[in-house]
Amino acid sequence: MFAGVERRIADRGGDPLLNLAVLRAPGLVPGLAAVAVLMITYGGFLFSFALHLQAGLGDSALRAGLTFAPCAVVFGLCGYFWRRIPSGLHHLIAPLGCLLAVGGYAWVALVLHSGGQGGPLLQLALVVTGAALALGFSPLVTHALVRVPLAQAADASGLLTTTIQLGQAVGVATFGSLFLTLDSAPGPTVSGRALAVTFGWLAAAMVLAVAAGIPLARTVAAAGGRTG
Repeated sequence: MFAGVERRIADRGGDPLLNLAVLRAPGLVPGLAAVAVLMITYGGFLFSFALHLQAGLGDSALRAGLTFAPCAVVFGLCGYFWRRIPSGLHHLIAPLGCLLAVGGYAWVALVLHSGGQGGPLLQLALVVTGAALALGFSPLVTHALVRVPLAQAADASGLLTTTIQLGQAVGVATFGSLFLTLDSAPGPTVSGRALAVTFGWLAAAMVLAVAAGIPLARTVAAAGGRTG
């Protein structure tokens, strides 16, 4: 209904809230799809993992936050410095980052499925996952807009921001519901198994982000050096 209303307003020469013509920009649709999937899994990751740490393992809020800290630090560093990777490889970073995140989610699931604390292996898995998500997300945000005409930049930017926020909400609702449904009894063992299944589905979903990132990588490669 929203799309129909917006299209009619544009056809009448009005000023729609969102000019859907921006979706014709090369690379924008696969970019939005990849961003949506990545943020859906990210929302599910943060929500279900926090519940497992505090409700399943009995960690305090402080300890749970510190468990997340290395992942967050690596996410920030990789998200900030990814442009230092040679420019000839920039078009490959997003799909490769998403692919690495598939392995990261699966690794966390493997480490925690028995209900244990995870120890150094968990921290290593979280560091890999944080780096992977950053190398997937940060280039995607840039590359999705690389072929958008300047006159439509505001529409594309608003659409991208909405996709990010909506993706996180959908991820919390979907994967959070899955985790809570599986976590049917108190105790770390049941919670660990619930988290492992949830993260298994997160990994499977990230495969879709990899697939969406491939046509975007081709668009970015065709755009040459105009992505910096």
